[in-house]
Amino acid sequence: MRISIGGERVEVHDDLARALLAALRDEQPVKPPQASTFDDLTALVDCISRVTQRLTVVKELAMSRADATGSYSNRRALGVAAGMAPSQLGRVLEGHGLPRDRRAGGVDLAVAFRTTDDGVLHLAAEEDVAGLPSFALPFNPAQGVVEPTQFAGRELEFYYRPQVPIAVADLGRTAGYTLRHAEQGLIACLTERVFDALFGDPRIDPTRPNGR
Repeated sequence: MRISIGGERVEVHDDLARALLAALRDEQPVKPPQASTFDDLTALVDCISRVTQRLTVVKELAMSRADATGSYSNRRALGVAAGMAPSQLGRVLEGHGLPRDRRAGGVDLAVAFRTTDDGVLHLAAEEDVAGLPSFALPFNPAQGVVEPTQFAGRELEFYYRPQVPIAVADLGRTAGYTLRHAEQGLIACLTERVFDALFGDPRIDPTRPNGR
């Protein structure tokens, strides 16, 4: 079956197209698939898995951005919209670098970085990062996601401000994207300037090896 989205026509599995339409219309009850052969049903499962994975990514990014819009964003309403209990919502947001309790903490915010091969500091002056904690990560963005910048394939040392209140961090469209340092147990959010310098294209893809 072919469906049209934004003027672009896409070929999708018949049962998936019917399920998407029913979901958008909030139709109940859920109807079983019409496919009957093993191959057709397996193909349907594969299509649904890929769509679900991408929708989950978008859902979590939307949740993170909503939560980062201010110190007093309504997490109860957000949890209802996401269909999540407060504890589950807290885990998801924490996984995107946002604090479980916004009254008691903020985000570790990467504000600048240094290319370790030449020692050049980017997006800040030396006095701006003096005394700031840092961590080093090899920067290897996924191929084909965005156009590579000059920093792809290089090790970078990121300087961050610890526990910056969300209202001050002003994450904007970078909310939900993080850099992770497993050894330090650190999840750092990015300013838009850092994100744009690294990736060029402002699209966010949390499936990159270094980010979520």
